[in-house]
Amino acid sequence: MKTIFKQTGLAILICLIPNLFSAQEILTGFNHRTTHNMLTRTQEALTLPFYDDFSNSCVYPDSTKWTDRDVFVNQGFPLNPVTRNAATLDVLDASGCVYPYAISNPFIAEHLTSAPIRLDSVFNPEPRALSPIDSLYFSFFYQPQGNGNPPESQDSLVLEFGVPSEIDTSWYHVWSTPGQTLAQFLQENDSNYFKQVMIPITDSRFFIPNFLFRFYNYASIANQSQPTNRGNEDNWNIDVVYLNQGRSYNDGSYPKISFTGPIPSFLKRYQSMPYKHYRANPNASITEEYELQLSNLDNQTHTIRHRYTVDQVNGNQSYSYPSTFPSTLEPQTYNQTKNAFVSQLFSMDYDRDSTSYIIRHYISDSTCNPPMVDSMVYRQGFYNYFAYDDGIPEMGYGVEPSSGAFAVQFELAEMDTLRGVQILFNHTLKDANNKYFDIVVWKDNNGKPGDEVYRLSGRKPKWDEQLYKFAYYQFDQRIRLNGVFYVGIVQQNSGLINVGFDTSNDNSQYNYFNVTGSWQNSTKPGSIMIRPVVGAGYYIGVSEDQVDNQISIYPNPATSTIHIEGIVHGSSITMYDLTGRVVVQRPYSNEISIEHLHNGLYFLNVTTADGVVIGKKIMVNR
Repeated sequence: MKTIFKQTGLAILICLIPNLFSAQEILTGFNHRTTHNMLTRTQEALTLPFYDDFSNSCVYPDSTKWTDRDVFVNQGFPLNPVTRNAATLDVLDASGCVYPYAISNPFIAEHLTSAPIRLDSVFNPEPRALSPIDSLYFSFFYQPQGNGNPPESQDSLVLEFGVPSEIDTSWYHVWSTPGQTLAQFLQENDSNYFKQVMIPITDSRFFIPNFLFRFYNYASIANQSQPTNRGNEDNWNIDVVYLNQGRSYNDGSYPKISFTGPIPSFLKRYQSMPYKHYRANPNASITEEYELQLSNLDNQTHTIRHRYTVDQVNGNQSYSYPSTFPSTLEPQTYNQTKNAFVSQLFSMDYDRDSTSYIIRHYISDSTCNPPMVDSMVYRQGFYNYFAYDDGIPEMGYGVEPSSGAFAVQFELAEMDTLRGVQILFNHTLKDANNKYFDIVVWKDNNGKPGDEVYRLSGRKPKWDEQLYKFAYYQFDQRIRLNGVFYVGIVQQNSGLINVGFDTSNDNSQYNYFNVTGSWQNSTKPGSIMIRPVVGAGYYIGVSEDQVDNQISIYPNPATSTIHIEGIVHGSSITMYDLTGRVVVQRPYSNEISIEHLHNGLYFLNVTTADGVVIGKKIMVNR
C-alpha cells in the first residue's frame, strides 16, 4: 500500500501529499530482513494430512513443507493470530530490500509454495486411492495489515493450485481477495482478527502424486515523490494451513490447543534492562501479573492447565511454577486472554554484570488421548541496555520537517554512565533515508525532554544484513546520569529517517516529538527502537531467535531417527516427554536415535555453547 500519513492530533488520513503539512510524526512500512537462503535439500512428496501453523518455525517456513523462503515467519506482524506465529507476505526481495522493480502499480511480490503432496493416495490405515468423493478440503486463515501496513484495494492475496509436468507447472487460480485495512476487515469479519477460508478439492486433475499449492501477493509502494517512505508495505498474514480428506465445509477444526499472541515479559516496564538496575529495585522492576493468550482449534471443549519453568543461563536459579490456572477453552475459540502471576523475583548475583533466564511456558489437557500440549520459550535478558521493543520492527518512524526531533524516556534506578546507543534503521528503496542526523541526550523537565546534556553530530544510518541488527553509536565521552533522561534524534534533512518501530508493544507514553519548538507526547502506539547502553562496557545478549532460524530438525513426525541441520557444534541436546522426564541427553550430534521412545509428543532442547536454548517439538509416530 502507498504509505499512509496521520497528522498529529487529528484523525485525518493523508496519502502521498508530502508538502501539505510541514510538521508531523510519520510511520511507514518496515524494510529489512536477512538474505534469504535457497533450499538445498531435495523435497520428497508429503502425505496427508498437510498441516502447518508456523509455530515450530522462526524467520523461515519449515523446509520440509515449503520450497521457498520468501515469507517471514514471525509473531510481530500478525495481530492476535490463531496460533503463536504466522507467515507474513510483504515487498522484500531475497536480499532483504524492497524489490528493485517495485512500483506504485500492483506487482507480484512474495510466494509461499508447498512441497509436493500425495493427493493420489492415502497410506493410513491402509493404502488406497484418493478421489473427489473423499471430501478433500483445503483451509487457511488470513489477515490483512495486522501490526504492519495495510494493502490497498488494488492489491491482493492469491491462492493457486499447481499441476507439475516434466516441462513446467501449470497453475490454476483458486481464490483471491483484495487488499483492505485491518479496520475494514474487522468490520466485515464480525470483529474476528483472522478469517478462515474453506476450499473443497473436487477437480480430478489435482488428484496426482505431486500436487502443489502456493500463495502470493500483489503489492505496490509509495510513489517517487516520497523516496524515504518507500519501505515495506502491503502486509498479509497467513496462519493454520490444513489439507486433509474426510472434511466438510463446516469442519474448520484441528485437534490442537495453542499459545498465541506475544510472549510476555516478566518485567513491568521494559523488555530488557541492565542487571544492576534490576538489582537496585527488583520489586519495582518485575510485574506481578501478566497476560497469556490461548486458542482452541479443536471442535471439543478442553480444560487446560498452565505451568512455567525458569532457568538461569550459566547460573544457579532454577524453579518450576505449577499450574497457575485451570481454564476452559470452548471449541474453535481464539485469542482468549488469561491472567497468570510471577511467583518469584529473579536472583540478584552481585558478581555479574549481566545475566539471562530461559522461561518456558506449557499448557496441556491430559484428559485427551493423546494428551494435548503446547509450549513457548522466552529469553528474559538483563544486559547493559534498556529496551522497550521486542526486536521486531513492524514499521518505521520519523518526523517532518528537517530539524524535527524525537526522543524516548528512560529511567535509571541509580547513577550510571551512558556510553552510547543502539538504533535499528530500516532500509528503503535505494536507501533514500541515508541522511544526516544528530543523536542527543536530554535531562528531564517535568515529564518531557529538557536541557540538552550531550550531542553526537553528523551521524548517518548504519545497516547490517544480519537479522534485526541494531547499529551501535558509541559516544566520545562518558555521560553520568541519574533518574529520568531522554535519548533521541534530531533530523538534519527533510524526509523520513525511518527508525525501526515496534507496533506490537505500545510504549507511546514514553515517546516524544518536537516539530514546532515544543515537545509533545507521541500519538503513535508502539515503541521507537532506540536502546541506550550504560555501564562499564558494550556487550549485548544473543536472542535465541537469531540461532533458531539456523537449525532445522527433520523428519517430523519421526519414526526411528531425527536429523539436525545447523551450526550448533559445542551444543548439547536434551529431550523431554510430556511429564518433563528426560528421555535423551547427549552432546551435539546431527543424528539422534529415537527408536526407544514411545509414540507421542516430545520437547527437544538444543543448548548452544553460549547458553542459548532452542526449543523444538518432535512427534514420534510409527
